[in-house]
Amino acid sequence: MRHGEPITAGYAVIVREDIPTGLSYEALVAAFERQMGRWEPELGDQLALQQASWEHVEAAVKQLEGPHGLMILSEVNQGALLSLHNGIKQSRLYLVGNPLIAEPIIAIDRRASLYVPFRVTLYDNGGPRGAIISFDRPSSFLGALHQPALAPYGKLLDAKIYSVVRSIMM
Repeated sequence: MRHGEPITAGYAVIVREDIPTGLSYEALVAAFERQMGRWEPELGDQLALQQASWEHVEAAVKQLEGPHGLMILSEVNQGALLSLHNGIKQSRLYLVGNPLIAEPIIAIDRRASLYVPFRVTLYDNGGPRGAIISFDRPSSFLGALHQPALAPYGKLLDAKIYSVVRSIMM
């Protein structure tokens, strides 16, 4: 798979980005995590239990956003366990997003909850161009729902994740 090559999923075209960074896997993980905020699930539970106002939720989320308005909502170090068979596999999967962006998306189409937060994987396959950051372009998977009102949100998420990539590559 080459950088930006489309994948056909039924009737929708999903565009995956596989971007070699020139960094070691460890350096890529550290750089990526520096560009992200980190969601605190306990805070979300607490806000829901308190039935906090949306203004309170917005203020709490804004404090957790990274410099690009995104945060890690969940993380799976796939390589840790999988390396126990057939050698080291460096691979980490993140669910990335922002509840303040997800809310209007899911309000437009509940099926979008399948796509937001979106997945980003960092991996090293031993290639000469360093570890890779890979993700499906948000505008392409939201486009699969055929809801024109989602297009601006897909473009917004595209811009945010590409901003993260540019910061890592500097």
